[in-house]
Amino acid sequence: MFIQSILSEFSSLCAGGESILVANGNAQPPAMAYHLHVPRIELAVKGVMSMLIPKGTDRVVKYARPVGSITYIPANGWNSPQWDSPVICMSIVFWKQDVGFSISNWDGQQFKEVEKFNLQNSSSTVRDRLLELAESLAWSQNTTGETFAHIVYALLNDILYQVTEGLDNHKGPVSLLDEIKKHIDTHYSSDISRESVADAFNISPGYLSRLFSKEADARFNEYLKQVRISRSRTLLTNTNLKINDVADKCGFTDANYFCKVFRDINDCTPLEYRRKNKGASML
Repeated sequence: MFIQSILSEFSSLCAGGESILVANGNAQPPAMAYHLHVPRIELAVKGVMSMLIPKGTDRVVKYARPVGSITYIPANGWNSPQWDSPVICMSIVFWKQDVGFSISNWDGQQFKEVEKFNLQNSSSTVRDRLLELAESLAWSQNTTGETFAHIVYALLNDILYQVTEGLDNHKGPVSLLDEIKKHIDTHYSSDISRESVADAFNISPGYLSRLFSKEADARFNEYLKQVRISRSRTLLTNTNLKINDVADKCGFTDANYFCKVFRDINDCTPLEYRRKNKGASML
């Protein structure tokens, strides 16, 4: 898992205060800022992550975060990525019970890939205590102190342990259905169908349908729609692509059909979704 390898690299770094930045000011966030009521951590994985963050009473400062650097955004804080140059970054969001991960790959023009993962029901006494300490210290970190840096790195190590433990405790080998879902998750933007996927796995279309009916939460066509619409929400939120282009990049050859499916699943049109969620969150 790419997320596990990133966590492993960052958790093994030296807990130096100079590598951690805290977005702890009171300035009003710009329109496109990521602004959540829960704490987050941003990791610069490749390239330089340019972002605006608040510092002090009313200052907004632009920082260029190199590979290996960490930005901590406390609850109700904000940051605003500028996407000036190609970069890969990972966001970690600490919900009450879950931890959300989002890897964004910006090639300088558009998002090439966005990988997401949720560590569900992962709340632990250790993590809760570390977050409590981080939140209590975050607003006073003008220049990041060594104690705060150690807390943040301890958080990363705790998350890495939970992710690794979850993978190690996975029951049995990866099933055929898991492999098929992975194939759909990877090739959703191409012209795939029940027949083409069945052919890729040397099974009959009928067997593929029965597999989804018996073992999955949704039938094949519904799962494919859900994957495509999920990816479209990311593009609507994080890019300025036209609706036709979003539809095309998510595997829909007909923009009108895309809008109909989107509305059926989200109870709003793609444009309404974009207006409500543009810049709200990566996750």
